[in-house]
Amino acid sequence: MIGGTVLGLVGGWVLALVLRRLVVEASTAMVLVLAFSLTLFGLAQVVGTSGFLSIYIAGVITGTTEHRDKAEVAYFMEGFAWLAQIVLFLMLGLLVTPHELVPFIPAGTIIAIVLIVIARPVAVFACLLPFRFAWRESAFASWVGLRGAVPIYLSIIPALADPGRDARLFSGVFVVVVVSLVIQGWTIGTAARLLGFGRAA
Repeated sequence: MIGGTVLGLVGGWVLALVLRRLVVEASTAMVLVLAFSLTLFGLAQVVGTSGFLSIYIAGVITGTTEHRDKAEVAYFMEGFAWLAQIVLFLMLGLLVTPHELVPFIPAGTIIAIVLIVIARPVAVFACLLPFRFAWRESAFASWVGLRGAVPIYLSIIPALADPGRDARLFSGVFVVVVVSLVIQGWTIGTAARLLGFGRAA
């Protein structure tokens, strides 16, 4: 994690510097950011540090840097992120055996409800407290924190490292994610209206 943090800070600073100083077309800037990101992630993995952490930190630094093509790069990365999520969910769907999930539904549902109702609101309110957000804003932020593909993917990593492990971790996490998506995903509009963020008629 320390190595990933260092690489992320250095890589983000270098990329931000290049984007500020180099005058290129917007389409070229998009390719530059994507190529640099993949290279940084690969470098972090090769040297044995956290590629995920390094690329996340580099992205935060680059995203907060003002440069000529910032809007175009942001739109491109948002579209690319959606494509990556679609591919990841497709891959995860191919790994799921529905009947193996049934024993994990009761425990997974309880865990998901605890996360939704207690754990996440406590964490979100604690993190946003120094920034003086209104309680309605903090409450909405805690409700829209859907569990997604990343937790499921992370649960696969132990099995990739040791194929002899059982699938309990993957199945349990998968159930928690699905329950979260169903409960929170279908009620975002209702939560927004209750907290005063609904669109005016």
